[in-house]
Amino acid sequence: MLRTLSRFRSLRRAFGRPLALLRAHWGIVALGCLFVPVHAAVSLWMPRLLGNALDQLGRGGDAAFLRETCQLLLVLAVVEAASRYVSRKTLIDASRHVEQGLKNALIAHLQRLPIAWFDRARTGDVTSRLTQDVELVRFVMGPLLLHGGSTLCLLPAGLWLMLGMDVPVTLASIGAFGVLFLVMRLLLPRLHGWSKKSQEAIGEVSQRAQEDFAGIRVVQQFDLVARERAAMATKNRRYLLANLRLVRLRSAMHALTHSTSGAVMLGVLLVGGYQVIGGAITIGQLFQFTGYLGLMTFPLEILGWTLATLPRAYAAGIRIEELFEVTPESAAGATPPLRGELVVQGLTFTYPGAEHPALRDVSFRLQPGQKLGLVGAVGSGKSTLLALLLRYYDPPRGTILVDGHDVLDLQPAALRALFALAAQEPFLFSDTVAGNVEFARDGAAADALDAAVAGAALDQDLPNLPSGLQTVVGERGVTLSGGQKQRVSLARAMLSERPGLLLDDTLSAVDPNTERRILSGLRQQRRNRTVLVSSHRLSVVADADLILVLDGGAVRERGDHRTLLAHGGSYAAAWRRQTEAHALESGPEALP
Repeated sequence: MLRTLSRFRSLRRAFGRPLALLRAHWGIVALGCLFVPVHAAVSLWMPRLLGNALDQLGRGGDAAFLRETCQLLLVLAVVEAASRYVSRKTLIDASRHVEQGLKNALIAHLQRLPIAWFDRARTGDVTSRLTQDVELVRFVMGPLLLHGGSTLCLLPAGLWLMLGMDVPVTLASIGAFGVLFLVMRLLLPRLHGWSKKSQEAIGEVSQRAQEDFAGIRVVQQFDLVARERAAMATKNRRYLLANLRLVRLRSAMHALTHSTSGAVMLGVLLVGGYQVIGGAITIGQLFQFTGYLGLMTFPLEILGWTLATLPRAYAAGIRIEELFEVTPESAAGATPPLRGELVVQGLTFTYPGAEHPALRDVSFRLQPGQKLGLVGAVGSGKSTLLALLLRYYDPPRGTILVDGHDVLDLQPAALRALFALAAQEPFLFSDTVAGNVEFARDGAAADALDAAVAGAALDQDLPNLPSGLQTVVGERGVTLSGGQKQRVSLARAMLSERPGLLLDDTLSAVDPNTERRILSGLRQQRRNRTVLVSSHRLSVVADADLILVLDGGAVRERGDHRTLLAHGGSYAAAWRRQTEAHALESGPEALP
């Protein structure tokens, strides 16, 4: 009992959501299911009509009888074809609607998951579940319903009609069908296990391929093509071995169904032939037997093929449901109008699974319209602080306040609507330059777009692009330089017109002259925005109202530019080094 209950729960977990989507289209499903028994009834009528016609003709039937029989057969053929078309079209269409609904729901769910989950997720595996696994589940919702319903209608009715004509011949066919179901019961658990391994293997192949293609420049730069090819070959071999084992089992299933149909026909002809010789049945009735068997064998073969696919669909359904079971980011919280007053007090934060805190006892206050500069070595916690302000991760309660509200009490979407982020490694879509800039603000006026492009000093590169702002960039902006991608991201943030602006080392890949233009553009485009700038270039933060020097996640120095220079600490030393380096780059005349 417990085992049955556990199996039911497992099946409900795998197929409960797709079945709910299928019920949403109950109208066309009901229509399709209605025509399945109609098709079965007409199909079973035709062998009976032909058998009776053979017996009647053997007894000397006339031309009028033959003409009437042919006319009736023609009508039945038309009805059979029409009912088959309607049932197949409606049920397969319903399964396609399930596929669409499942993909839409899955994409919507994935977009609500917390950023921390994507830090661990593998893109190739997620893509495999969204495409191949969904397709396998769709197969169960359509073809299995169609062929299973057809078998359930044809098999009992056909056996009943056969028993009504002759019991020994019917028993001969039932014995062979019993062997078929017994062997299928033994094979299906093994099919499920290897189906799951096959799905996991294709996920690994997709993930490795995605990484290799996305990082093709790194692979070729370090001349590691052969190593990556060998690694991919290893994963492909695992996928091959899993599929070969799966193919062997499915081939055994198919061979079994085909051979069973031949064995059944042999038994019927052998036993039925002796029954005809003995006068127990007529030639027409033996023809009916063979016709019924033909009708029952074909859906059984299709059902066997479908059931061989069922374990793969079950494994796919479980893999899809695993994504749905990931808890989405909470959408609860207040949505007050935010101006950008930031208070951070005693902030200590450790990433999940990490041993040491990324930030230690960080505190500061920033009024709306002010600028905060964050400087420090790599890994000092600058990007972590910006990520916490966007609530990509949840900080301890009471450590970050925005306009007097704890960020944990604010709706994440409302908090993120306060800030526009320009990241050090920006993501660009396979779109035009203008499309990537306008992504943050649909329907932006042309003058606003031009102002944002000029503010990010992107206008100086437009003459070198084939179609200017309408130049299509490659995937992830691969056709642009690092500095150009950063400036596209900066222009996108400027165009958004959000009250806050977060710049995460956005100018790391630009030259000093371009940097000066961008800083000038930022001052013009700020318009009382609250700005937080993380940068290794101290010239970017020199005009900040408050500068924090981070080291190992802790604030080592704080103050404005003049205060820190007068203090003579690490900030002042770094300023001298960068000033001297800039003077050397500008030429000997710039040296003191």
